[in-house]
Amino acid sequence: MEERRVLQNDVEKIVEDIIKLCSINSVEGEGKEGMPFGEGPAKALQCALKLGEDMGFISENFDNYAGHIDFGEGEETLGILCHADVVPCGEDWICDPYNPQIIDGRLYGRGVLDNKGPMVVCLHAMRILKEMNIPLKKKVRLIIGTNEETNWKCMEYYFGKKKVETPQIAFTPDADFPLKYAEKGLLQYSLKMKISEEISLQGGNAVNSVPERASVCLDAKYLPEIERQKEQWKEKSGCAYEISGKGDKITLTVFGKAAHGAWVENGINAITGVMLAVDELKVGGDLERIASLYMKYIGLCLHGENLGLRFSDEESGILSFNVGTVGVSDGEVRFAVDNRVPVTYKCGEVMAQLEKALEGSGIEAEILDRIEGIHIDKDSFLVQTLMQVYRDVTGDMKAEPEVDGGCTYARTMQNCVAFGALLPDQENVMHEKNEYLEISKIETWLRIYLEAIYRLAK
Repeated sequence: MEERRVLQNDVEKIVEDIIKLCSINSVEGEGKEGMPFGEGPAKALQCALKLGEDMGFISENFDNYAGHIDFGEGEETLGILCHADVVPCGEDWICDPYNPQIIDGRLYGRGVLDNKGPMVVCLHAMRILKEMNIPLKKKVRLIIGTNEETNWKCMEYYFGKKKVETPQIAFTPDADFPLKYAEKGLLQYSLKMKISEEISLQGGNAVNSVPERASVCLDAKYLPEIERQKEQWKEKSGCAYEISGKGDKITLTVFGKAAHGAWVENGINAITGVMLAVDELKVGGDLERIASLYMKYIGLCLHGENLGLRFSDEESGILSFNVGTVGVSDGEVRFAVDNRVPVTYKCGEVMAQLEKALEGSGIEAEILDRIEGIHIDKDSFLVQTLMQVYRDVTGDMKAEPEVDGGCTYARTMQNCVAFGALLPDQENVMHEKNEYLEISKIETWLRIYLEAIYRLAK
């Protein structure tokens, strides 16, 4: 592509637009009329479409489920798939996560990495190509979903009910560089245990995030034993333990470390920390039974070993096992679990083994979501072109396409891969508190996506 110096005001405008979009709390909420996933995702979608319209592009909103922004014409379409929804924030941020702030060269805010920041950069890459009047043979379409972080009903509506044409070739900037040519399967399910007593137990905020906080209400008589054992529990689980409350009841709050559920080794699970403590306290009744079952079948394992779920393959590695949330309702304790399944296995194989392991335990498994893994030929035009773009722009000639545990919109069609946006030297704080984007990385992102769109659409 003809050289163009990326001016500082391009980066400044990108930052301005990221802040505008990330100022909207777009965590999925209760559906309302005309807002299928709540007010936040609908507003974020509308804001993103307006950004495109202000750049002179044509946009279309599909009933606040999804939308797209079009650039150019052509019989074939290059798709860029992004999402406007975000996961919940948690607590103790360096700033208000919905009032993004630049601190020491970093832009902090929920969504700056996942996925509003990369979406804005791709949109500006489209703008720059438009301003340069470079002829392209394919239409470029930025597609925006609104519940990627949960069950993808947005894409079902967009491609299914509305029957929008599927792009012939596409990428999604929702992982890291250089490129993900294969993604593990996604299997999410609830582990349910019936109870007859009143229990106060809660933790986590999303099934696909390692929970950083969980708590349980206990009889105050266990206070001395908690004080005696909490340092030992910390050594075992990695969690910190705090006690609050007065009178007959106390609350034991456990603090872990948040991380994306696809990379459980990067986090510390606070729910596991609670269950470890309760199990060792021997509190009796339903709560003791629940904790005992948890430690027997799940415990401190990160790969489902106690359930016989340690599936692995040479292509994509080992299955990951994350307990993302726990709550009590309708006479049941429910643990929501996220597995990332190696690409040579089917989700059904994992469920069959899970049900076999749980037979007679009193634990019932109920599927929440399942999406099989994908595998794109490493020698394909799409993979080879994007890899060459990355190498040319960054100078990283040793980079090779990778397999990932993340679950991206690449699964919505046959010829799509995850391409960026995290560079190798960027910290992956997606789904964590204090999510941040280094301002200095934006120009590299922009150069990569400019060249990628040009080479794929020319």
